[in-house]
Amino acid sequence: MALVQDFTTWSQGLLLYPFILLIVVFAARLLPLPVAYHPLTLFRVFAQQLGKKVNPEPNRPVQQLIISGSLALLLAWLPPMALLYSLYQFSDVPLLLDALLLYASLDWRSQQLQGSSIAHSLQRGQLSLARQQAKPLLCRRTSMLSTMGLSKAIIESLTLRAAIQYIGVLCAFMLFGGLAAVGYRLLTELHQQWNPKRDAFRYFGRPAALMSTALTAVPKLISCSLIALQTGVLRCYRQCQRPRLNLNRMTFCLLSCASVALRRNLGGPLYYNDNKLQRSKLLQQHDPAPADISATIKLLQFSHGYFLLLLFAAGLLQLVARMA
Repeated sequence: MALVQDFTTWSQGLLLYPFILLIVVFAARLLPLPVAYHPLTLFRVFAQQLGKKVNPEPNRPVQQLIISGSLALLLAWLPPMALLYSLYQFSDVPLLLDALLLYASLDWRSQQLQGSSIAHSLQRGQLSLARQQAKPLLCRRTSMLSTMGLSKAIIESLTLRAAIQYIGVLCAFMLFGGLAAVGYRLLTELHQQWNPKRDAFRYFGRPAALMSTALTAVPKLISCSLIALQTGVLRCYRQCQRPRLNLNRMTFCLLSCASVALRRNLGGPLYYNDNKLQRSKLLQQHDPAPADISATIKLLQFSHGYFLLLLFAAGLLQLVARMA
């Protein structure tokens, strides 16, 4: 009976989700939570401490590390999801709870501001400060990055984060509500904190990485499509057909579209700790510069606006169809 009631509430809420989403998105932009007080910041600290506790010896057998990573994933994800689900059982206004959970799942505004701060530091010649500011956004080693290398890294990070942590959250909310948005966001955050590209999490972080890769494929595809529509579908398609190295298909396509849109070189080798990882080079006319970080943010903002317009149109069509 409870499941039937939950399904009925969810199906009724689908009509209102586009309008709730727009309100929450504007609220998150105008009144973003400070990074220090954001719930996701607390979850990041928890994930980091849990990773150190459960994965103290990265040199253990591979199978044991994968099992530990799977158990840690369940331990980090299930309790908050069970707690939030229980709130729905006692809530008289589930749509309001949906809105609050969506608001707590969005931190794109703070990342956008971080990117702008890094661009300003680089334009003022403060490379050391920019490297320090970039650490929360990057998994790669930043200590040896030049101005061009750091600009490229931030452009790639913002492009991927916009798809995964903004478009993905909105898609999860539109399909299944606030609880799904939080669940999706927590999984992607666990992947970020236990990234297998770091030596300590090479095998421990693999379960979280596999789930995150599967869940983020559609948001990346949507982001590719939005950028390609702005830039030129044929040009982006040609770039996506070039040889791919050490990038999964959707990440490669998304960075390819961003490279074409900005007309800047992306990809290429990078360092995680002391390990050099060769990646595909996405060659265009020029190397990235600090000003291109701001251009990337504008490109992503336009894509987000177009996506929100599509969601609003879909909501209106649903409402008209229900009233007819």
